[in-house]
Amino acid sequence: MSVPRIQKSWQIGLQSAAYLSALCLVTIQVGIGIIMKSSQTGGKYTFSSSGLVIISEFLKLVLSASLLLRQCLKKSRQRSEESGPAYTPLIPLTSSPRSSSPDELIGLKGYNEEEEKSSEETLREDIELALHRPAPKQNILVSWVAALTEVSVETRYGFANLALLYALINNTIFVSYKLADPGTIALTRSGVIFITAFVMVTTLRSKISTIQWIAIVIQLCGLITTQYRPEVGTSYPYSTYAVLLAQVFVSSVAGVYNQSLLKSDSASLHAQNTMLYAFGLVINALIHTTIRIVKPEEPGLFAGYTNLPSYLVILSNVFIGLAITAVYKYADAVIKCLASAVATGILLFLSPAISGTSMTPLTVPGGLIVFISSWLFQSLKRITLPLGTITTILIITLLETVAFPEHTTKPSPSTSTIYSPFNTTMGYMKWNHYLVERIQLIQKYEPFFHTVHYSMPLPEEKDSEIHNLTHDAWQNPLVNYMQIARTMQYILDQPSNSSATEITGLLFMHLNKRRERGKANSTQSDAWIDPLDFSTEDFSKIWVAYTQAYGGPTFTCGTSRTQFGGWVGLNTDRNWHYPLLSAQASLLSANTSYTFNPSEWCIGWSDIYYIPRAYFADYVYLSAFYGAENAFHELVIPTIMHIIDQTRRKRDYSSVINYLGHCYGGCCAPGADLNQLMGHRCGHKIDYLGDQEVVRAHYERIDRQAERLRTRVTEMEMESYEDFAGFGKSLSGEATKVYKEMVVRPPPNHWRWDQINFGFNETGLEPPPQVEEEMSEVEGEKKVGERSANLGSEGVENSKELLARYR
Repeated sequence: MSVPRIQKSWQIGLQSAAYLSALCLVTIQVGIGIIMKSSQTGGKYTFSSSGLVIISEFLKLVLSASLLLRQCLKKSRQRSEESGPAYTPLIPLTSSPRSSSPDELIGLKGYNEEEEKSSEETLREDIELALHRPAPKQNILVSWVAALTEVSVETRYGFANLALLYALINNTIFVSYKLADPGTIALTRSGVIFITAFVMVTTLRSKISTIQWIAIVIQLCGLITTQYRPEVGTSYPYSTYAVLLAQVFVSSVAGVYNQSLLKSDSASLHAQNTMLYAFGLVINALIHTTIRIVKPEEPGLFAGYTNLPSYLVILSNVFIGLAITAVYKYADAVIKCLASAVATGILLFLSPAISGTSMTPLTVPGGLIVFISSWLFQSLKRITLPLGTITTILIITLLETVAFPEHTTKPSPSTSTIYSPFNTTMGYMKWNHYLVERIQLIQKYEPFFHTVHYSMPLPEEKDSEIHNLTHDAWQNPLVNYMQIARTMQYILDQPSNSSATEITGLLFMHLNKRRERGKANSTQSDAWIDPLDFSTEDFSKIWVAYTQAYGGPTFTCGTSRTQFGGWVGLNTDRNWHYPLLSAQASLLSANTSYTFNPSEWCIGWSDIYYIPRAYFADYVYLSAFYGAENAFHELVIPTIMHIIDQTRRKRDYSSVINYLGHCYGGCCAPGADLNQLMGHRCGHKIDYLGDQEVVRAHYERIDRQAERLRTRVTEMEMESYEDFAGFGKSLSGEATKVYKEMVVRPPPNHWRWDQINFGFNETGLEPPPQVEEEMSEVEGEKKVGERSANLGSEGVENSKELLARYR
């Protein structure tokens, strides 16, 4: 009667092990989906993916070998406890009647009493010594090696082939996370359930019931439903899905092959894992070495691990391999795929928070289908669901309810995380003079940039060569492009494991020199930007601030001084373009591939501009020629941009320069007032000696934006209509009624001035003006006229301020 009880207990133990391994797999897969995306910087990995796989395989090898050693120690102790004494006594140790003595039993006689006593005592001592002697112990290392040799030669060869498949999977998974969000990746890979079941039936002759097939098909339909977007179709290009489906195919073959190897060999699971990961370590080491030879800039084995998620990727890779092996050992590949599907459903709900993607209404029914099909597959073996499964379904159902509380015909709101558009950009802040008290205010920009670089001359000229990633003490403001070039080269020269490799561009902001209050043209001012207002800009292009307001130089190129509208630097007593032309003659003699006219130069506003990392090397190289001739920065910087544009554009009429036309002012514009500040996303300048409300308003705006970084916001998707009738259906009854009243009153289709002229307050919408207001308007017009006269085409006042600026 005890045999059935033991068998039932053994079956329950296996079932629990299968559920536990599947639960661990779900947890790890959700974790790795989050970690793989968060470990990216600017959409790429700073570490070597092949190097990370090597480290992961090594750690898995160490872990499996340790578990195998622990198993050997445990078996050794069990053998010692079960074997008992080394020898069993063959005769009693206490005195016995003569009739039962050994002598009588074997018919021996002739021993006297003393000899018999002495012989009996000697025998008793030998037996007692044997009883207390421990059983001989087997060497643990020998046991460990013996356990490995239990894996058959055929299985070892199979593990070598399997290691090749897993090397392909583990190295290409990093490509997938660059192309798509975790939910989509998990969704597509979950298609492996159908392929796996098909391969199991055709190759292993496994039996899958009709209901299980139905569960697989329903689950696949549910997963596809979560991905479909009625308004756009698929979320990603077909090439992305091709990469993911290729991984699905390889993964399915590897999964079934792994299950076959594990269940066809009676060796220890830990011994099998040790063999698999040993082969994986060797194969991935060869892959990494090959990549380093072909691609020298590939990061080293231990380079690029600059944040916590990159280390967590290693740990997740270690434990996901062990969890999958456990599922294959105690369950089967289909259970593994169903566990992956549950993880997929969770990741689909988390992807909006991880990658900024939006969740469609179809995600809800699709997710429910996934969980129902999982229950359908399990219901054949057990009617009641485990508590963990019930809890999981309840939690996901709650999330679905909160995300979509009611049906609406309006666009479904989606959420996204606010990130600074400059989070991989260096903010380069340049002062002409030592103004250390201003650094505290400028530090408010730091949350928006990857790195803020402070360039400020120090009181001691001997310190002018100080230079690193975050500070320099460059003295000469007329050729500040030279220090910018030095900083760009410093970034390019950093090793692959440096955080500087994450910098994708440089935004330059000029912060003016200080003059004392009360002196002529006194000013203490800065350029400004509204960081979050640049979210839609193209960071692959050069940015040039383009404005003609207040006489600031616009971006203009030409070959004659008459083309530049009397700019002060081209006056006959200035001729600031001469050094530049000399530099371009030297550049021409260098026989480079740059496209430029050696007789052409440009002028432009160089207080705010942006250079992508792709053009750092060009900027560094060209700056050396102009710096050698001591050319003025307001000619050099726009000319460098112009040369890069002519040389690096991919096709004609496709400039690499983005002209920012929404910046206030220019190099010598007066301080902005409150309306000008709040109405422009960038400008020059904020006057610290002027209206303090303007200064306060700008930095309060910066503080508010910084507080919102990395927070979630709700976005409303814009409705689109195929025709006007569709738009009309979306209007309310009142809106439709008023529109119909308006549309029957079209204006006359002929032109006459009297149609647009009205007597004052004829409509009754404007009250009569007061006398004080009329006087105020007159004074205001007078001031505007004076200001315009001062900012004429000749730029006389601007010229004076420009010269005073560098005295």
